Amino acid sequence: MRKHSFRRLALVLLLTACLLLSSCAPAVRSALPETTLVPGTDAQLPDAVDSSPVRVRGAATLYYRYLDEPYLAPETRVISQTPSQSWEMALLTELLSGPGTQSSQLTAVFPPGTRVLSCSLEGRTLFVTLSQEALNALADEPVDWQEYDSWRVEAPLRRRLCMQSLTATVTENCDADEVQVLIGAEAISGERLRQNYFLDDSEDEVLSPALTRDESLLLTPANTLEAVLSMWISRDWQRLYRYLAATDASTGTARPAFTDFVFRMESLPALNRCQVSRASVSLSGDTATLSLTAEWTDRRGRLRTSENRILHLRRTNDLWTISLEQLTGWLGE
Repeated sequence: MRKHSFRRLALVLLLTACLLLSSCAPAVRSALPETTLVPGTDAQLPDAVDSSPVRVRGAATLYYRYLDEPYLAPETRVISQTPSQSWEMALLTELLSGPGTQSSQLTAVFPPGTRVLSCSLEGRTLFVTLSQEALNALADEPVDWQEYDSWRVEAPLRRRLCMQSLTATVTENCDADEVQVLIGAEAISGERLRQNYFLDDSEDEVLSPALTRDESLLLTPANTLEAVLSMWISRDWQRLYRYLAATDASTGTARPAFTDFVFRMESLPALNRCQVSRASVSLSGDTATLSLTAEWTDRRGRLRTSENRILHLRRTNDLWTISLEQLTGWLGE
C-alpha cells in the first residue's frame, strides 16, 4: 500500500511540473499576415484615403474681361481651400482657371498655361510669382501688332486688363493694398515684372512697381452708365445694346430687337455731353441709383440741359445693366 501511494504521489508531482512548464512557454505567432481579405483571393488592401478636409470659404469676387469691351466685370464664386493652401493661393488659382460656365459674357485674360507659383503677404503688399507663360501673347495677337491701328490699342489694353484682373481680385478679397508681380520658373526664383510688359516702350531694365487698383477699368455702376452714355454720344448702338437689361424690372417689358432699338435711338435728340454722380447701391446690392446732368440738342436744334435726373441700374448675374426706359425716359420726349 505504501509503495502504491508513493507512486501516485510521484505521478501527481510530475504532471504538475509539466503543466507549470507549458504555461511559461512563449506563445507561437502565426506566420500568416493579418488581413480582412477573403482567404484564397489575390486582392490587395486599398490605399489609405486622404481624409484631409477641404475648407470652403465664403463667396469671392473674381474679375474677367467683359466680352471684348475695355472693362473688367465681376463674377461671384465660392472658393475651396485645402489646409495646405493659403487663402491668397486658393483665390488666384481659381482666378486663373478662367470664368465659370455660367458667365458666357466674360473672357479669360491670362495666356493659357499661366500658373500661380507662390503667394506671400508682407504687410499690405501681396507678392505673387507667376509662371513664364504669363508673358506670352494670346493666340489671336499678331506678331506685327504694331502695324495695325486697332492692335496698337488692343495689345497694351490686354496687358493692363490682365494685371488689373489680378490686382482687383486681390484687393477686393484680401487684406492687401497692392500686388507685386514676379515672373519665374520656380516659386523661389522669380524676378520682378518688367515695365515693358505693358508695351509702353520702356527699357528692358525698368522694373514694374507694385500694382494698385484701377477703378477706371472696372464695370462699377458709375463706369457702366458713363460707358453707355459715351456710346450714345458716339452713336455706337451695337456696343450700347450689350448693356441693356433683357427685361425692364419695373414694367416687365422685354428689351426690343436690335433693329427696333436702333430705330428708336436714331429718333431721339443728340446727346452732347453728360456728367454722372457716384452711385448709391441698395442694401440688397441689386440696384444702384445715380444722378445725371446732361447737355443735348432737341429736334429744333436748340441746346438744352437736364440736371440731376435720377437713373437706376440693376445687377443681373453680377453685371450692371439699364433698361431702355431708364436710359431714355429722362428726356421727357
